Amino acid sequence: MLIDNLSDLLIFTRIIKLGSLSAAGKDLGLSAAVVSKRLQRLETQLGTTLVIRSTRTLNVTEEGYNYFKHCKSILDAVEVAEADILFKNHVPRGTLKISVPAYFGRLYIAPLIPEFLEKYNEVDLSLDFSDQFVDLISGGYDMAVRIGDLQDSNLIVRKLGIDQRVIVASPDYIKRFGEPESPKELARHNALIFSNPSPVNHWVFKDAKGKEHGVKVSGNFETNNCEALNHAVLSGLGVTQRPMWDVWNAIQSGELVVLLKKYQAPRFDIQVVYPSRTNIPHKVSVFIDLLKDHFSNDLGWNR
Repeated sequence: MLIDNLSDLLIFTRIIKLGSLSAAGKDLGLSAAVVSKRLQRLETQLGTTLVIRSTRTLNVTEEGYNYFKHCKSILDAVEVAEADILFKNHVPRGTLKISVPAYFGRLYIAPLIPEFLEKYNEVDLSLDFSDQFVDLISGGYDMAVRIGDLQDSNLIVRKLGIDQRVIVASPDYIKRFGEPESPKELARHNALIFSNPSPVNHWVFKDAKGKEHGVKVSGNFETNNCEALNHAVLSGLGVTQRPMWDVWNAIQSGELVVLLKKYQAPRFDIQVVYPSRTNIPHKVSVFIDLLKDHFSNDLGWNR
């Protein structure tokens, strides 16, 4: 037979430890009448007398003393279990499964991993590089870093930065073929096209008044590999549209030039997302803090 209320055991052990019903009640914030009623309920459930009560004295029966020892063991075990959970929530541990965009993840997430694992050595990290928007719940992911519009509105979102697209070319290409002054002039340039999963050959811009300008581009090279596309534009093969986070260093060094500065290419939020939960696992919250600290630094492109 199981006792219906664990608090009855707590009350009983307090009575034995403190030597009176009134002292137990005072310790637990209960009236002596409530303590007496709960003790009586416990004795009724067990079918035996645990404590012999009189006006001035309280004597524990043999059954009561044996039961007290078992109750103490049970309550001690509960206390240990609670302490263990609190410790686990305080010290990150367990497997942390994260999905990140393939190329962005290699550039900006992977370099953070050694620092994270050195600091939180109780965590086992599973990092999945994919440009697909995986389902976090069915895939067993704790969190993900995503670029672009969210498809799942049930996710909790924390913004990390901005993915600002820019049109770039090498100084050598510009010297040979000239610099376009408007989006429509891109139609006569050799466009290096990113295809993931399909070719992105319709580029859209907004002018200073917010008017949208679209142009269909074409060229002699398309790829789904970011490194290959960057190599092609750096080699002077044509113009391309790239995220600022990818080409920022090349722009700073003068290897690439930003074109059409009077027009704004698309921009997207860079976000960390995780399933909606009442209590976020500590392993998730500390990784989010690491990302937020990193992307709040002066990364140049993230201004």
